[in-house]
Amino acid sequence: MLPREHGAYGQLLLPLVTAMAMGRPSAAALALASCAIAAFAAHEPLLVMVGRRGGRAQRDHRARAVRWLSACAAAALVSGVAAFALLDPVSRWLTLVPAAFAAVSAVMLAGGAERTTGGELVVASTLASVSLPLAVASGASLAAGVTCAATFAAVFAAATVSVRAVIARARGGSAGERRVALATDTVLFAAVAALALARVLLPAAVWAAAPVCGVAIVLAAFVPPARYLRPIGWSLVAATALTSGILIVAAR
Repeated sequence: MLPREHGAYGQLLLPLVTAMAMGRPSAAALALASCAIAAFAAHEPLLVMVGRRGGRAQRDHRARAVRWLSACAAAALVSGVAAFALLDPVSRWLTLVPAAFAAVSAVMLAGGAERTTGGELVVASTLASVSLPLAVASGASLAAGVTCAATFAAVFAAATVSVRAVIARARGGSAGERRVALATDTVLFAAVAALALARVLLPAAVWAAAPVCGVAIVLAAFVPPARYLRPIGWSLVAATALTSGILIVAAR
């Protein structure tokens, strides 16, 4: 009943770890992180229950999925209530950001669009946005929290469109996927740079976004065969870890 999308683990955990490492994790921050992890773990049993993992999985594993979903929902509710009670007023308001993204994700899931490019981008943004209230709850500045969430959202989006271009090539897709991915990656990095120049984000956002955006742009430009997806994935993980380290050093 664990989520099958292995890349999503990094999209959840790296922003959470980065956000808490930007300051000193409080009880409120730990409760908020627990709520996010429990909600994330509820995704797979929910898909099994509604038949998105196939009719056989729904028939054979429905009872186990119900138990898992109930446990995850209970854990998310308890930790969420605890977090809300412990958070400072600013952090409470900031939780509306991931809540809004989560609502859009739920709508796309209900419509069967979670596997589309748009669906994957919304999910990635949802996971990245949790770092905003979490960073502030850990004692980091609001600017640091915004920088963390925005940078991770940008690099996750860049990685997503480039990996999809690689998969599209393996399925006989046109060169249009590559051009769209290359343009998207370039625009995303330029947007981070522009926001940093405008002082909306910390200056380090440019350096933090560069590793993943750089790998993504190379992938979009050359689109290697799908047999390289595993090393591509590990390269993106390493680049994202570097992004995390840069953000932590900049915030401290």
